[in-house]
Amino acid sequence: MKNVLERFDKIVQLAYSTNKAIQAKGYDESGAVGYGPRFRKMLHKNGKRVHSLGIYDYFTKKYVLFEMVNMVGQKDKIPVEFAQMEKLVKDADIG
Repeated sequence: MKNVLERFDKIVQLAYSTNKAIQAKGYDESGAVGYGPRFRKMLHKNGKRVHSLGIYDYFTKKYVLFEMVNMVGQKDKIPVEFAQMEKLVKDADIG
């Protein structure tokens, strides 16, 4: 689970750097985004136990969500959803 959370942190950092690049260009009438950052981290946990994590694209209203219950019995595997999260962030048209 530690490697999953580390990989998710890298995806979140990529999303935040994309948000900064979009902000540097400015939120103008080109429709690059609306108000605030484009990508947002979704994390649901109960105490220390993580239930689900994901990335939400505020502009396209798309998201990728991964539920940790899907990791049962798959100790060292990286979920397919993480590649989808990276693709969601990398496909953002910064201009």
